[in-house]
Amino acid sequence: MATLGKRVLIIGSGGLSHDPPVPTLATAPPAALDRIVHGQPMTPEQRQARQVAVMEAAREFAGGQGSLQPLNPDWDRAFLELLDTNRLPEVDAWSNSWIEQEAGHSAHEIRTWVAAFAAMAAHGRYKTEARFYRAAPELIAGFAIRTAVLDV
Repeated sequence: MATLGKRVLIIGSGGLSHDPPVPTLATAPPAALDRIVHGQPMTPEQRQARQVAVMEAAREFAGGQGSLQPLNPDWDRAFLELLDTNRLPEVDAWSNSWIEQEAGHSAHEIRTWVAAFAAMAAHGRYKTEARFYRAAPELIAGFAIRTAVLDV
């Protein structure tokens, strides 16, 4: 970035703590496993059924019911603080199982955040400017926004 002489936009996206009602490799029925592993597209009926099921699970979750793992706002805030304070190497010590235990099966999406901030950190210290966080049970996820610039 620094040698290009141009402004560069880096984007990372993904939920923080969340454990939505989606199959995993270990729990997927054969049709879902075919989609996950082999990219078999969903039929319109399968897609509609999944959307209805996820929306119902979100309503239950937001109402304090259902079996989904709770959001973990403390974990989310600690992760965001780690980003905000240029402490990315700490993530190297986090195991997949620990991330899932603390923040849910889909919390691995934080890797996109790590990649984006690591791309910036490769060119020096950065500072976060805009900061927003909200636990959003109606979305079954911790939600945040960060903007950062190189600290030059």
